[in-house]
Amino acid sequence: MQTEKQAHHEPVLLKEVLEGLDVKEGGVYVDGTVGLAGHSLAILERSSPTGFLYGFEWNEETYDIALERLKPYEGRFKLYKENFAKIPEILNQEGVLADGVLLDLGVSSFLLEGVGRGFSFKRDEPLDMRMSQTLGITASDVLNRLSLSELAKVFEEGEVPKAFFFAKFICEQRKRAPFTRTVDLVQAVKAFYKGRRDLNDLLAVVFQSLRIKVNKELENLEIALKGIPSILKKGGRLAVISFHSLEDRLVKLSFRNDPRFKVLTKKPITPSPEEVRRNPRARSAKLRIAERV
Repeated sequence: MQTEKQAHHEPVLLKEVLEGLDVKEGGVYVDGTVGLAGHSLAILERSSPTGFLYGFEWNEETYDIALERLKPYEGRFKLYKENFAKIPEILNQEGVLADGVLLDLGVSSFLLEGVGRGFSFKRDEPLDMRMSQTLGITASDVLNRLSLSELAKVFEEGEVPKAFFFAKFICEQRKRAPFTRTVDLVQAVKAFYKGRRDLNDLLAVVFQSLRIKVNKELENLEIALKGIPSILKKGGRLAVISFHSLEDRLVKLSFRNDPRFKVLTKKPITPSPEEVRRNPRARSAKLRIAERV
């Protein structure tokens, strides 16, 4: 596992986020996905000396790292070990309205490589995939316990090719031996999609579909998108960085259909070629921004 010193994360679209949220001195901001605190630190610096940040980080390991990294700004932030779906509830409890809210829906390289929960198909780890250990079901539970129709739905919603037939294959394989480790799933994908040249892309989509299911990612995003306008000041902004079409579609439709929002990005903002060269993980990032009316 990576240590706090080894953990590195370059915040995606940082300049664009700071400009899009219109971060100012003395403002109140929310980072719903603090991670390793890259965006949070920049927001606190830009809003110095009196700006305040409410941060949310669900994963236990990254929460501890973020808390340590934010210490220079002691007294100007509060960090919650909660999912961003809790933003409206907690800001209501605090009795504050925000000038800006950021949701960066990407999974950091630290989570993929540093916590040993099976997020990456490139490592032999337990098939867990829970962002927070407070969650009930693991990826192993999904693969071993769901019925054929339920499992097919997971893969269909995750846009896995030949979802029903792949689910059927998994159900046949688990009769012989349960899926407990990432290598078990990797072998199943390779066996089912034999001969395909895009195996790494297929593995990424299969793993992503399970992660989305285990962590209720789309449900939590929907809850947040519905609730966040209520805790924004008039003129306050919501910026969302998504990394796959399922999330981006949800954000786009929510912004377009919510009368409380004015959409500021007709087309999503994407990273510059220079940023992609520097940080290849940023290549699929899409930033959309809306303003509270």
